[in-house]
Amino acid sequence: MVAILGGCPGLGQHLGPRPVLAQPVAQTAAQPGARLTAQPNTQPVAQAFARLSRDGGAAFENLTLARRAIFDGDTPSAAPLILAARQALDHAQADKTAFLKAEAELMPTRVGQPPRQIVSGAEQMLWLPIGGELVLDDMQEPTEERLAVLAAANRHLLAGDLARAAEILRVTSVDANYVMTAMPVEKTRQDVARAARLIKTDPYKAGEALREAENAVRYASVAIQAVVTPQDTTATP
Repeated sequence: MVAILGGCPGLGQHLGPRPVLAQPVAQTAAQPGARLTAQPNTQPVAQAFARLSRDGGAAFENLTLARRAIFDGDTPSAAPLILAARQALDHAQADKTAFLKAEAELMPTRVGQPPRQIVSGAEQMLWLPIGGELVLDDMQEPTEERLAVLAAANRHLLAGDLARAAEILRVTSVDANYVMTAMPVEKTRQDVARAARLIKTDPYKAGEALREAENAVRYASVAIQAVVTPQDTTATP
């Protein structure tokens, strides 16, 4: 069954608690004059997609392309890609999508992770949400039919049709989790800056710096259930 929980968005059921993303710097206030009714709520997922950092995503894409260019021996193509990654990271500072979270509370891979515990006193880091997708629940066998359903739901999700994505999963009884990809702001800036310094004199080490930036991404996933959602009080009972 498909579920919707508050906090970080996700679809499906979980065996245990999943890491919850910290509230972003900018938050949306609840509308006044609303009453609560028991309705399926896709708003958390919608808000998560609205808060994805386009510039952060562009920065990660450019640094990945730069590393591949270095690997292929195409250093001249890598240099402008590194510059573009640095510029995108600078622009991302203004999009107000960043959030604070301890690295230990996020997952190193998208799937197959045990529940992550809240770490008391752990250092809080600034992260950029750069992507999100639906993945099959750990308890479901990845059959061809389920993967096809998941692909269709992801297409609707990426197109912004969250209700249709949830409906596809519901009618097919496919359990899935919404997984957000997060990039550490300061570490990525340092790795990309190091690559920029080394690209002309030591392309190999520049590539290593970019690889470290790629490996630094982390993931968060939360389940979804039917919860009460605000409704306009002017509506007819």
